[in-house]
Amino acid sequence: MNMTTNLAIFALIAWSLQIILGWFQIRRFNRAFLSMKKGTYLGIGRSQTQRFKPKVLIALSLDHDKKVIDSVWMKGVTVFALPKSIPQLYGLNITDIMPETIFPNDIASQSALILALKANK
Repeated sequence: MNMTTNLAIFALIAWSLQIILGWFQIRRFNRAFLSMKKGTYLGIGRSQTQRFKPKVLIALSLDHDKKVIDSVWMKGVTVFALPKSIPQLYGLNITDIMPETIFPNDIASQSALILALKANK
């Protein structure tokens, strides 16, 4: 086997591994999203960041009074990012949520939170 064949095989293995690990990441987020307490509104926001910077996904569930009853936050560059909750948001009305105070040093999370809230503000 020559160098070109080895490189092609390595690229194919890396690409396949990326697909499999990406599938597991999407599955983890979907499980966290489906286990959220269901309210009258489920909003999802995704950050608009540059390449090689952490991407952020935020999902919010609001009750009929537009208060946050559950949340999922996922941030990372790699497929190993895990979904977490945002406890600072629980019980807050969407008009009281200021993304700059929830994520003071994280512009990507701020933009994802703004998008998750946008349809209901």
